[in-house]
Amino acid sequence: MKIGQKIKKLREFRSFTQEYMADKLDISQQAYSLLEKDDNIPFGRIKQVAEILDVPVEQVVGLDEKFIFNNYGSNSSQIAYQIIDNERKLYEDKIKLLEDKIQLMELLAKKL
Repeated sequence: MKIGQKIKKLREFRSFTQEYMADKLDISQQAYSLLEKDDNIPFGRIKQVAEILDVPVEQVVGLDEKFIFNNYGSNSSQIAYQIIDNERKLYEDKIKLLEDKIQLMELLAKKL
């Protein structure tokens, strides 16, 4: 599926109109319509669209239709985003812990 098509599906699930999106992006509705038909969208524009739709950029470029249907269709999108945020925090904490272990091991290696 093209990125423009993914953006369209996300917009529709949020019940946003093309006019609303165009206004938020400070472009014409016609320009926005072309964006939804395109696959070569600049990353900066994708970031703007993701912010307006209140989704991670990764979800725009790597849309999982089952995830969208299951979470938006059941009105549990807030829960889904909380899970994503919680998982991200867990991974960040794990990375920090591993970095600390590496530093400790480097210090111990210098002392030996």
